Amino acid sequence: MSYNISFKIRVAETDEYIRVGNCDANITWNVRKIIELSTGLPWKNEDNNGYCVDVIPSIRKGREELIRNPEKYKPYEPDNGWGSVESTIHFFTCILEAWDTYAEWTRPAIVAKTTFWVS
Repeated sequence: MSYNISFKIRVAETDEYIRVGNCDANITWNVRKIIELSTGLPWKNEDNNGYCVDVIPSIRKGREELIRNPEKYKPYEPDNGWGSVESTIHFFTCILEAWDTYAEWTRPAIVAKTTFWVS
């Protein structure tokens, strides 16, 4: 199983969300502990994890943390070899590249209301 990331925005006056942007980042569930420890985020699967403008800075911080201190997170790599510190860095990089492109080309009012989904 894997985590798939998407950006979504709520449709006005409904409880429905539609996908926006072009984020296709995914990674195995086996690195959940690495993600949570490096970002400080509770990683809620199959759920809205909050506004991207609040989540993305923690992902940036987590990516930098993993680059600077990979050995600190090696103990949390799964024994089965599915997932690693390196693959988590790549995962974070994919998210950040997708977000930066989206935020650059989208109106600020929409960017501010875009949510971060883990599925």
